[in-house]
Amino acid sequence: MEDKIDEVVGAELSSLGFERTRPRHWVEAIRTPIRSIFEFQAIKGGAYSARWGFSLDFVPLRRANDFQWKRTPKTAKFDLCIDPLDQHKMPLPDWFFIRRHEANDPIRLTAAAQESTRFAKLDFSRVSSIFDIVTIFRERATMQFRRFSLENYIQTDLAWGLSLIAIGDVPEGERHLELFCTRFSIDRNDRFLQQAEATAKSIASF
Repeated sequence: MEDKIDEVVGAELSSLGFERTRPRHWVEAIRTPIRSIFEFQAIKGGAYSARWGFSLDFVPLRRANDFQWKRTPKTAKFDLCIDPLDQHKMPLPDWFFIRRHEANDPIRLTAAAQESTRFAKLDFSRVSSIFDIVTIFRERATMQFRRFSLENYIQTDLAWGLSLIAIGDVPEGERHLELFCTRFSIDRNDRFLQQAEATAKSIASF
């Protein structure tokens, strides 16, 4: 079942430089420091739901009570996640999810793979710089969400703040970093944060 999803969806993404890093999960392997991600995530009810977004090499991952770097395709994680549930009216289109009992149906899988990746590619094509990442963060901050809002993602203020610093908007970036640290009781002088902020500032200097 999973192999069929991997095979059919992977065929739609391989030409764009994506590699499969785990079942139903693909990461753009070529471009840095921004990596596009696409996946069909397992959800309740015995189904897989499409989502996509971006991982930023200069943004550390906050997991449990520690940070770690994610600078390779295999370690990349969502810093900015786009759930198509928030962008489509009800009833949801057929490509939005794949039920497990449909996962071996080549017609169903092909249609879902082609349509979901088509919509994902529209968002991928919008991003060629960190400035574009900031633009999407700002757009999504004005949206109403059906499943998870920006605040539901641990990485949001961390990634948004470091991205702002990376485009030279240090005061606003610092504000988001302070929000992140306050929300999760993190030392603002944590060495990972200091290294990440220094890297973001070095990007801004180019």
